[in-house]
Amino acid sequence: MLVFCKNPRLGKVKTRLAKTIGERKALLIYKELLKKTASVLKELEVDIHLYYSDKIEENDLFSAVASQKKKQAGEHLGERMANAFQESFISHDKVVIIGTDLWTLEAQDIQKAFQALEKQAAVIGPSKDGGYYLIGLNQFFPDLFKQKEWGTDKVLSSTLADINHIIYHLLNEKNDVDTFSDLEENPTLKAHIE
Repeated sequence: MLVFCKNPRLGKVKTRLAKTIGERKALLIYKELLKKTASVLKELEVDIHLYYSDKIEENDLFSAVASQKKKQAGEHLGERMANAFQESFISHDKVVIIGTDLWTLEAQDIQKAFQALEKQAAVIGPSKDGGYYLIGLNQFFPDLFKQKEWGTDKVLSSTLADINHIIYHLLNEKNDVDTFSDLEENPTLKAHIE
C-alpha cells in the first residue's frame, strides 16, 4: 500500500482552496485530511509505504502506521507514482496507491481495492473531478502514468482508455477536497475552520 502526501507547509498545500479561505485555513484543512487518512490506515493490515513530496517527516501522524517512509522521486506526478509502483512490485504482487485528499475515505474502500485485485488486473477509485483517488494494480503498467494532464478532469478518462484492454474494477466515486465547493460538501471537515 502506497500513500502519497504533501508535507504540511503553509502556502504549499490545498492551494486552490486557499484562494477562497486563505493559506492558514487551507493548511488546517489539510492537516485534518492527514489525520483522517492516518486513522483509516490504522484499520488496515497491509504493508504501508508513505511517500512525502519534499522531505521525510520523522515523527508525524503516520509514524505508527507506515512500515517505510520515503521521498517521492520524479519530475511529475505520473513519474513519481510509476517509480513508487515499480519499486513496490519488487516485493509485492498487489499494490494500491492513495493520496491524502479524501474526507470520506474508509478502510473498506482500500480493502475492496485489494479484493478486486485478486481477480482483476487493475482497480480505480474515480473522483468527481475527473481524476482518481485510488489506483491499484497486480502488475506494472507503465503507460498508465505517461502522457496525462495531471490535475485536470481528463486524468480518469485517459487512464481508463489506457486499460481498456484489461479487466479492471471501478470503486464508488468519491470527491477530493480541492475547492471551497468540495469543502462545503463535507460539513464535518468544514467545521474545523469555523
